[in-house]
Amino acid sequence: MTEFMANKFKSAGKNQRIALFCIALQTVDTAGADDTLSHLKTLSLQELSATTVSIASKNQQPISETPSAVFVISHEEIRRSGMQSIPELLRKVPGLEVARVDANQWAISSRGFNGINANKLLVMMDGRTVYDPLNSGVYWNEHDYPLEDIDRIEVICGPGATLWGSNAVNGVINIVTRSAQESQGVLLSGGTSKEEPGFGTFRYGGRLNPDFNYRVYGKYNHREDFHFGNGDKANDSLDMGRAGFRSDWTPDARKNLIVQGDYFNGDMQQSLNSLDPVNPITADNAKKYGGNLLLRWQQTLENDSRLQIRSYFDHAVRNHSRLDYRRSTFDLDLQHDFSWQAHNVTWGAGYRFNSDQLEQKQVLLRFDPSQRDVHLFNVFAQDEWRFLEDELRLIYGSKVEHNDFTGFEIQPSARLLWMPNRQHSMWGAVSRAVRVPARVDHDLNVLFNVGPGTTANVIGDDNFDSESAITYELGYRFFPSDAFTLDTTLFYSDYGRLSTTEPQTPIVNGENTTIPFLIANKANGETYGWETALNWRVSERWRMQGSYSLFAIALHQRDGSLDSAATVAEGNSARNRFNLSSYFNLPYQLEFDAHWYYTDHLINQVRAYHRLDLRLGWQPNLHFELAVGAQNLLDNRHLEFSPYLDNAVISSEFERNYYLKATVRY
Repeated sequence: MTEFMANKFKSAGKNQRIALFCIALQTVDTAGADDTLSHLKTLSLQELSATTVSIASKNQQPISETPSAVFVISHEEIRRSGMQSIPELLRKVPGLEVARVDANQWAISSRGFNGINANKLLVMMDGRTVYDPLNSGVYWNEHDYPLEDIDRIEVICGPGATLWGSNAVNGVINIVTRSAQESQGVLLSGGTSKEEPGFGTFRYGGRLNPDFNYRVYGKYNHREDFHFGNGDKANDSLDMGRAGFRSDWTPDARKNLIVQGDYFNGDMQQSLNSLDPVNPITADNAKKYGGNLLLRWQQTLENDSRLQIRSYFDHAVRNHSRLDYRRSTFDLDLQHDFSWQAHNVTWGAGYRFNSDQLEQKQVLLRFDPSQRDVHLFNVFAQDEWRFLEDELRLIYGSKVEHNDFTGFEIQPSARLLWMPNRQHSMWGAVSRAVRVPARVDHDLNVLFNVGPGTTANVIGDDNFDSESAITYELGYRFFPSDAFTLDTTLFYSDYGRLSTTEPQTPIVNGENTTIPFLIANKANGETYGWETALNWRVSERWRMQGSYSLFAIALHQRDGSLDSAATVAEGNSARNRFNLSSYFNLPYQLEFDAHWYYTDHLINQVRAYHRLDLRLGWQPNLHFELAVGAQNLLDNRHLEFSPYLDNAVISSEFERNYYLKATVRY
């Protein structure tokens, strides 16, 4: 029986092997499951990891045939990471900058321009964008999906706008959840840690008939307050609950309908800068709730072309002490793929409608207008042209969008892939991408005191244009054997029309002076760097992964700019980062995993730091797992990000953490 299951595992889809095998084992006796588990733990990292991705072409393809800087975090790596949130998992991706701002907020970006509202990284959940149009950022604490039901996390470092559209300037992340077929039965997972005294997940998957599978889940976690550098509590705790479902209907091998939805509800605290010298810190208690519903229909047509229709509705409400925010988004997307002679063509069109409403609670902060509807239309096409018996491939295309702020935006790309043999693949690319204006760029109107009798007034500009980037990339992948892979990328990006805040003529009214600041596009910049990642199966029991990123940025004021802080973003990104992960399988079904991270210093008052995480897991069979671990062992706590440009938020320090977690499946 063990040999049969192992063969079934190897013949399954590459990005679903572990999950499909676990489902099959539900009918196997315990002793057989134990033997099979031992066999699985001897497989190579490449066999256990997802070796195909869809993020680069909107179709499944091997990583070796992907002319982009792609990285995949597999289901197995998620399980053995010891992490309890999606943002923390992203630390191992070369080119991504991940930093804790406080107990419940992160600053995450790709290739520079990091911040709480990092606006050049597009993030999706199963193709549903979670990039928020208010401030062009991601509310990471609202997207805490059960890690046990994530199949993989696909990441592109670099532009992806030709397929995914505006705001995919420096990177794209797509979090891919497992199908309902892969998550049958009951799962109970819970534990405790110093950071999270209580966290737990419940999931049940069932089948109504052979063609229709479903699952439902619930998740809760509570995060304790972090501390400031002086030891005071930061008042940045989080209580969040989630619930959701997914159903998969497959009437035949050529058709598939997916319906899934989620709901979240929770409370968040954060410490804000009041800009009052007497009471410099104020507490913000926020209430958050919302949900989404996604439908995706896929069908293979008679000529073996493929049609996909995807639509979703997303609603979120955030009630803060300074502002209440309510947003609804409707999105419809059509995609068609077909082959013609030596060409593989992907084309499609889409429409998105976003409606939001903001209610001011303080006269000093408002948006004009307080309610806005925004429409976005797009069409795109990409062709993969194969030469020399597939050894050489040219991938070219463009997306054309129309938005209500700047009108038409064109985002083309051209990529060349050369695969002389199975061990080597080389690629080069040139791409253009834009970051379209957000509500804060056009409609913000905020007042704050900067001194006795002096007030600053930051105002959005109706003429604010899209930020743009042209990026050049060279990549090389080396696959000498199943036991070793190397992936490396060089890049250079040229940015135009970057955001600045320009001082205007002061307005004097008696003893009071108001200094207006207008949001404008009066900066340019360049970034360049090197990213590399390797996988090495040292032996049947030991696997290692490592990555290194070298990054540099230079920003310049354009003629006429008076923004002295325009180049401050240079200090938000570390020059050097690396991580090293070790996965070691011990006797008696024990696992010992170690993860070492290093981040260079930031100019904005953040010192370089090392982080060491250790995990000991015991998985005697496929029905039970126990894990204990420690995180940030090398110091009591450290600062990871100082949000100078997001100066309303006061950052706290990431602390040493110990955890205990148990998982039961049946």
